[in-house]
Amino acid sequence: MAVINAQVSELIRSLRKKGWTTSAIAKHLATTGIRASLRTIQRHCLCAVVEKKKGRKPRKLTSQVMEIIDSILRTDDELSERKVKELLQSRHNITIGLHSVRKAVRTLGWNFGKPRFVPMTRGKNKDLRVIQAQEWKAAGRRI
Repeated sequence: MAVINAQVSELIRSLRKKGWTTSAIAKHLATTGIRASLRTIQRHCLCAVVEKKKGRKPRKLTSQVMEIIDSILRTDDELSERKVKELLQSRHNITIGLHSVRKAVRTLGWNFGKPRFVPMTRGKNKDLRVIQAQEWKAAGRRI
């Protein structure tokens, strides 16, 4: 079994483009001292048809974007991912999808879902909690 190098592969492709059959290409290669099976020649001919894949788009979640998301969450850790996405767009003119924002938030270690009212979690929201409790009490709801 012989290994076919790039030059021979290119020769096989060029002969195929000229209209040569697989068996004719095999005979031509045999006269030059290269033994190749019909199946090998067919595989190399198929490679000529397949186009190269397009390159990937550059990643949008760069380290700078991750730092910006982290700084946004440090200022207010109760923001939803949707709000973080909107702030990225409005303040920093960075457009990325909601899924990418969620992935970045998880990667950065911020572990939360939707913002919820949890009475004993945030010290900075104490005044708002007191106001809400007073409103509930005035409305006759049990606290």
